[in-house]
Amino acid sequence: MPALLVIGLGAVFITMAVGRYFALGSFFLDLGIFQTWLINVSERGETGRIFLGHAHVAAFPYIAILKGIPDTFATPTIVTLQAVALAIPVWFLYRRFGRFAAFAFVLYVPLWINNHFDFHFDHLAVPLLLWFFLSTTSGKPVGATVAALLLMTVKEPFALQTMACGVLLVWMGFRGSLNGVEINRRRFTLAGLVLVVVSGVYFYFATHYLIPYFTGGTRGGLDSDAFSWLGRNMGEMVSTLLSHPLEILSEILNTPGKLVYLFVVFGLLAFIPLLAPSYLIPALPLLAISMLSYVPNFYDYSTHYTAGLIIPVMFAFIYGLLKAHVLWMVGVKWVWRRIAGIREKLLSLRDTITLHPSPLPQGERGHGVDTAMETRLSKAFYVLLAVWILVGHVLFSPSPISRLFWSDKVWSYSWRAYVPTEREAMMKEAMLKYIPADPEVFVTTQNTVNWYHLAHREVYAPFPHGIEEPIRVMDWSSRTWDGFWSFVHTGDMLPAVTHDRYADYVVLDLKRPWFIVDKGCEWIYGECRDKEIAREFLDLVARTKARYETLFERDGFMILRRR
Repeated sequence: MPALLVIGLGAVFITMAVGRYFALGSFFLDLGIFQTWLINVSERGETGRIFLGHAHVAAFPYIAILKGIPDTFATPTIVTLQAVALAIPVWFLYRRFGRFAAFAFVLYVPLWINNHFDFHFDHLAVPLLLWFFLSTTSGKPVGATVAALLLMTVKEPFALQTMACGVLLVWMGFRGSLNGVEINRRRFTLAGLVLVVVSGVYFYFATHYLIPYFTGGTRGGLDSDAFSWLGRNMGEMVSTLLSHPLEILSEILNTPGKLVYLFVVFGLLAFIPLLAPSYLIPALPLLAISMLSYVPNFYDYSTHYTAGLIIPVMFAFIYGLLKAHVLWMVGVKWVWRRIAGIREKLLSLRDTITLHPSPLPQGERGHGVDTAMETRLSKAFYVLLAVWILVGHVLFSPSPISRLFWSDKVWSYSWRAYVPTEREAMMKEAMLKYIPADPEVFVTTQNTVNWYHLAHREVYAPFPHGIEEPIRVMDWSSRTWDGFWSFVHTGDMLPAVTHDRYADYVVLDLKRPWFIVDKGCEWIYGECRDKEIAREFLDLVARTKARYETLFERDGFMILRRR
């Protein structure tokens, strides 16, 4: 049974991920970005790209795998590996906790979102956190430590989650027991302290040296748009959090997107994870990032930012399930006693009036609940919970049994985004014919048109970058490791060598959701609902066509070349 679950879930995940890519249903943001820099690191040795924006040390295994794979199959390979990584935990959850835990995991909406949302290294957090929690709950601090240390290599924010994993181990060390089983307090405490110190040092090193050197910008700089309202640096942010908790809470409660995010993460599991809060400790840093951000992407449940929450929330759900069942039984018994008491009084009143006493059923005497009724009420708990989880999956997920999959309302969730048609074949043929395969050729594409022939080149950008104004392109040969170590020792960073580049080719499709870089226009049922963005987008298209020569145009799809 566990093997069938893994094979089934993995097959569905792989089919959807690969099918969506070949149907041209993937996005430049973010699959196209990773396609470009993975191939440049693999083929051109531009390892500095690994620290572009984030520290993706965990990318190295993928780079090694891609070295021997043709460009055509590179993207299907990475999305397949992602799908397998997301599906594998169901095996372990079934074997450790049984069918209901596996059922909840398979239908958990954030799991499906992360498989659907193109490709991100964040998916590695799922198997690594599974390893951490299985080791922790088995009394194996060494395995938990190794898993958590690997977790921080996924991306530098996960170093904060590794630190929280250390806090969990220390807390368990102080308790001295785990799920009623005695543990080695000294080893757990020591392992936790190691994680806190190592991950803290790594986070500092990544944000003060690696990312600034290879990306540019200030040391320790945080996303100014997302968190600047808290302060200009980490010290000011922490001070704001401690001194203005009510303001922080008000910000969360008055942002509908954040409430929806919390409902999807916790509410679709009936908020049961909140009954086992200790297992949520590793989730706190990522929850804080989402709740404190002013940038909607961070608290949009349909993005990859829930990857690090999946396993902590699932373990909290599993260990909170027994408490929820107890609360359910206590509650329904209390209600049953009240109903039975009212019924007994009504029958007594009737008997007084009619002078014909009628005894209560055996199970209701004394206002109690007999064994058979208790069994039925217990089963009802799991049935109702299963129905709740299933309904939530249908309403919010992008799976084949969701309401949006068989609808044309949301383009990227519809079944049409997974099935190649003659139109997609026409688009591919035109791109191969009119756009040179030369990796030096700079292509700008609409966010919703992404393919390996566009992505496998040195410069690949989202529309309208590089059209009216040149974009600054990094010469990665100027970012050497010798220069990096000099920067670490002296603090002096040599200026990066850059080149101004205009896009050589532009690819647009007016029948797909319109985007201006990463800003969408509420594309519902094939139409742009945001009139302001629609006007801006169409104006940009007109100005692009005035500057560029139209090489191909058919059925709303066009390829343009700089004059």
